[in-house]
Amino acid sequence: MDLKKGIERGPFNDGQAKKLNEALSGLDSSQLQWLSGYFSGLNQESLVTMATPDQHDTTSQNKVQKLDILFGSHTGNSESIAFNLAANAQDKGIEAKVSDMASFKTRNLKKITNLAVIVSTHGLGEPPVQAEDLYNFLHSKKAPDLSHVKFSVLALGDSSYVDYCQTGKDFDAALEKHGAQRISSRQDCDVDYEDEAEAWQKTFLQAISKTSNGGSPAVEVQSHTTAPVNGSRYSRKNPFEAIILEKIKLNGRGSSKETIHLELDLKGSGLQYEPGDALGVYGANPPSLIEQVLSITNLSGDEQVESHKGKKSLMEALTYDYELTPLSRVNLSKYGEVTGSTKLKEILSDNMKILEYLPGRDFLDLLKEEPHKFEPNELLSVLRKNTPRMYSIASSQDAVEDEVHLLVSVVRYSAFGRNKEGHCSATLADRLQIDDKVKVFVDKNSRFKLPTDPEAPVIMVGPGTGVAPFRAFMQQREVSEKKGQSWLFFGDRNFTTDFLYQTEWQQYLKEGVLTKADVAFSRDYEQKTYVQHRMLENGKELYDWLEKGAHFYVCGDAKKMAKDVDVALRDIIQQQGGVTPEKAEEYVKYLQVSKRYQSDVY
Repeated sequence: MDLKKGIERGPFNDGQAKKLNEALSGLDSSQLQWLSGYFSGLNQESLVTMATPDQHDTTSQNKVQKLDILFGSHTGNSESIAFNLAANAQDKGIEAKVSDMASFKTRNLKKITNLAVIVSTHGLGEPPVQAEDLYNFLHSKKAPDLSHVKFSVLALGDSSYVDYCQTGKDFDAALEKHGAQRISSRQDCDVDYEDEAEAWQKTFLQAISKTSNGGSPAVEVQSHTTAPVNGSRYSRKNPFEAIILEKIKLNGRGSSKETIHLELDLKGSGLQYEPGDALGVYGANPPSLIEQVLSITNLSGDEQVESHKGKKSLMEALTYDYELTPLSRVNLSKYGEVTGSTKLKEILSDNMKILEYLPGRDFLDLLKEEPHKFEPNELLSVLRKNTPRMYSIASSQDAVEDEVHLLVSVVRYSAFGRNKEGHCSATLADRLQIDDKVKVFVDKNSRFKLPTDPEAPVIMVGPGTGVAPFRAFMQQREVSEKKGQSWLFFGDRNFTTDFLYQTEWQQYLKEGVLTKADVAFSRDYEQKTYVQHRMLENGKELYDWLEKGAHFYVCGDAKKMAKDVDVALRDIIQQQGGVTPEKAEEYVKYLQVSKRYQSDVY
């Protein structure tokens, strides 16, 4: 070996190479030969040491911690966090495996040592469809002893619902019941989940990370999962200010509803979206409501406060940083803690009483019923942070390029002696005009997407503003010139005033982009007719479409419509397939797990 040769091209930086050359330049051939043999022997010794470590040296045996991450997701947020946790685990030398709860084999619970459960709450305290089987298993007598498992739970939810993060709470309790050891506390996250999720990940990984002397192991990912990606620098925490390009009221004169079509400019944002994604939009409290709150609390609004968005005037904080409507269980709890109200304590002790108290009330109602002299910062402490409202995107970016379209139902109602309005919908309808700016971001929904096969048939059930994503679906199929069969079920109150995007649907039918459309207008007949009735009337054909591989989609109201549609679908499968209710249930579960039955409900 010629030690002088190769120093310049070896694995050394310029400074190291210079010093080595200086040291070697004064050596004769015998000295260089000795060094060559020395380094050769040193290298062999290192190899032997690595291959046969001292049996007493436990730190050199590369005992890598393993982590199983199970996610149950309705829109994809839990899935995204799961992959982020896996990447953070890799950085700590922890071998991580990510699994969708829908495909996880319960027999593998006995192989798990460290477990992260990341799950959202769907509907009224229910687990997402993908999490149902594992949820039911852990709550059954079949669940095994899990004393060998160390775990923690991240629960996603929305504090405006009484059953806030209920699914995560249930998983947490079930794992503990079966002996699993909680090594970091459950974290309940509201819709602004990023900071809490990040803090939970850090605490959890610190709890399980001991030693990992080997290289960073690869994160094992099952082929059926994908990590949502958005390359823009704009996000929920850093929204983009989009200019309103168009604002059109879609309902005809005399309609009992108010629905607006909005077109926003995303130029320069780098935001990318796909049909099925949602747009997060930040609203603001109306000046009239803020003034009444300030009046009843004897505050001027000029006081300087520490908002979660920084130091500013109380008026500005109440306008943009916090919500005065709707009222939530979290509001009641915080208000009760500050005021010591016995009335609120009694209400909070019973879920039924909470359900009776909350509807229709806002923060001003609470102030009137349970007066308290607030300091400015104390007032902010009992309010919910301003959270974005998610609207299903009504356009395909391939069709409209730098724009994004929304379909918004404006909420207005009267309760407890006052006229009230939706926090975000009224902001868009009343206080923002064309050329004004609104703060937005794209919220990826990996669980509501067109089939990967563009020729696959699709059945779309979307009454009212639930039709928004299906407009995006049709735009996408039109621009891509893929004309797989498509069938729309649309419903609203009146044909003459509430047939949203009527001319567009007619044009899609004419062009063949839309194969078939069935509509139901509930107020046009003596007996109310809804989309589920149209489904049942067309049961044989609908079942034939499913048998030929059709994907079934439903978007809209979760409390009643989506449940009625689900019941109708099961009835059709049972009747047309000639099967028992149990077999119809299996059929539906297969559609759901295989992503052929997808819902975007709210």
